[in-house]
Amino acid sequence: MNILLVIGLVILLGALGGGLSQKLKLPAVMGYILIGVFLGKSFHGVLSGSILDSFIPLINFALGLIGFMIGSELNFERFKRYSRSIYTILFCETIFTFFSVTLLVTLITRKLYMGLILGAISSATAPAATYNVLGEYKARGPVTMTTLSIVALDDVFALTIYGLASVFAMAFMVHGDFSIIGMLTTPVLAIIISIVIGVAAAYILHRVVEHTKNAERLLPYTLGTIIFVVGLAIYLKVDSILAAMALGAMVSNLQSSDNREMFESMKKFSRPIYILFFVLVGARLDARILIMGSVPILAISYIFARGAGKMAGAYLGGKISGAKDTVTKYLGFCLFDQAGVAVGLSIAAYNSFSRAGFEDAGLLVINMVTATTFILQFLAPPMIKYGIKKADEMYRNITEEDVIATYKVREMMDKDFTPIRENSRLHQILEIMKNSDGYNFPVIGMDEKFIGVTSLSEVRETFYEEQMDQLIVAGDMVREIGEVVFEGEDLKTAIEMFQARNMEYIPVLDNADSHRLVGQLEYRKLMEHIAKEVLLRQQEIEV
Repeated sequence: MNILLVIGLVILLGALGGGLSQKLKLPAVMGYILIGVFLGKSFHGVLSGSILDSFIPLINFALGLIGFMIGSELNFERFKRYSRSIYTILFCETIFTFFSVTLLVTLITRKLYMGLILGAISSATAPAATYNVLGEYKARGPVTMTTLSIVALDDVFALTIYGLASVFAMAFMVHGDFSIIGMLTTPVLAIIISIVIGVAAAYILHRVVEHTKNAERLLPYTLGTIIFVVGLAIYLKVDSILAAMALGAMVSNLQSSDNREMFESMKKFSRPIYILFFVLVGARLDARILIMGSVPILAISYIFARGAGKMAGAYLGGKISGAKDTVTKYLGFCLFDQAGVAVGLSIAAYNSFSRAGFEDAGLLVINMVTATTFILQFLAPPMIKYGIKKADEMYRNITEEDVIATYKVREMMDKDFTPIRENSRLHQILEIMKNSDGYNFPVIGMDEKFIGVTSLSEVRETFYEEQMDQLIVAGDMVREIGEVVFEGEDLKTAIEMFQARNMEYIPVLDNADSHRLVGQLEYRKLMEHIAKEVLLRQQEIEV
């Protein structure tokens, strides 16, 4: 089948599904996944069978993007402020989840090794849908910050717990001797390598960006680095998401706080990739697993125990660490999602059990994790939305676009300038330029109407001789431009004009009829002001 045709169909249908989901007051990610379910193996659609394997590189890339964007939200200054509560909550919610699932699964199956393995797997929280929902509702605040930190860190904790739990699980199954140190060395080493890859790549990317004056190169440099980091992590068989998170976190903290152009461009680029990713996630889910043997009862028990562990652990951790009340009460709702790491660990468990001669136990683990992942893909997004809504953190992440949308051109234009008249002599032009720090200067006619622009470059090209002062006037050096804005227009119109035409200066006129010059806009100064405004507004709501 034509792979490009499939990709186009998936993105279009996914976007429609997401839009319909939003109209029903549900997170868009639910619509993406549901479209995937209908197109996937559950209904033998176009995304069933071997074609899904063709998308593995794209899925890995999407996970790398998600990891990078989550890492970019981990501001070290804010992280320090919440660090005590983050680590305490992380420990409590992970341990509580592990023990609650282990206990309930062991009681139902009467097999401790099964409880240990599923308990360890259940402690991981998937970042993809969590980040997507938080981004969709522009969430910002203590709950959001803690959630992003938890999902960035608890996979590391989950891998460690799994390494330890699998040692005891195998010991109970075969009654043999296993080396705890030997079993733990591999996951710990993989974590270290992942972080080193991300940090090293982040430093190189930061230095490259520092010396890049062309903003159009930021996106290819960033994308290339993300793809390289993900590819290297996969080649070395370490955690590619963790490597991408380390990359995003380091780059974000190395960059100045008012320079977010790299991350803004990534957000705009990543939306169709996210849609494609979540549709493919849905396509891989098999609804038929939900009715296989003892899976339904065990799956419901697992979800109940996991949810209770996350909620109780987050609550107790918040209380112990003195976290904000909103964090204590509502963080648990944001930790329900389960996906990639859990499925990966279930496959690892299957391989370990098969080598030990317990293939049936391995199959049960895979079926259980797949079934619960299927259910949690639909349960987690509305739970996350509920948590951030109750915490009053929806639509509080102020961006440059939000600030720009609140202004008209007249409110941001520079009114303090001296226009050059078309009959001004060369010495008069030089005097105006000498007293200004600008580069471009508007020229008006005898009727006060705007006629064009002159600049320092035009003046440099004019040889200043005493007799030239009488021969050359501003009208001889004026450059007519068609790009103007009117003071009553939205500031967004001017920004789009600047960016689309790679301009640095735009004159502001009264209206289309009068053509009277009332102000001017300089892109660099304008964007610096907007960046400061974003920072001020974010600080106002930071608690």
